[in-house]
Amino acid sequence: MFEINWDAIGAIGDFAGSIGVFISLVYLAVQMRNSAAETRDASIHSVMELAIQFRAESYSGDLADIRLKAAKGETLTQLESLKFEGYLSALFELNELVFVQYQKENLDPEYFEAWERRTGAAMSVLRIQQFWAKTKTGYRSSFVQYIDGLMKQTA
Repeated sequence: MFEINWDAIGAIGDFAGSIGVFISLVYLAVQMRNSAAETRDASIHSVMELAIQFRAESYSGDLADIRLKAAKGETLTQLESLKFEGYLSALFELNELVFVQYQKENLDPEYFEAWERRTGAAMSVLRIQQFWAKTKTGYRSSFVQYIDGLMKQTA
């Protein structure tokens, strides 16, 4: 008569279970990859929205007039200087955010290269350089090194 080999059935069960675990791990790896891509896309989108909003605000109202005066090297009133420094402070905060997101590999390298060119152009403006010199201690060391390096490249 036919006898059931429980050891063989147990071995087949173990093998099937290990295949199931392997398939689960592959599935999780694919999901994590997709999630990382979605996070990266969301980071790019958020940074671009902030940059667009910031740029739009900097070209309107009093700030546009102040930026024009500063670019021409004209003397600014105390209030204009305060507004201009507020603008620059926000500009550097945004730049630091972009820099950090790039370091964490949450931004597309091509997008960051374009951002870097714009930042380099801004750092060639004397008033921006002066502002940076007196406020850079308030930023993370790696960002300070990055901006200082951009200034050397544009000099």
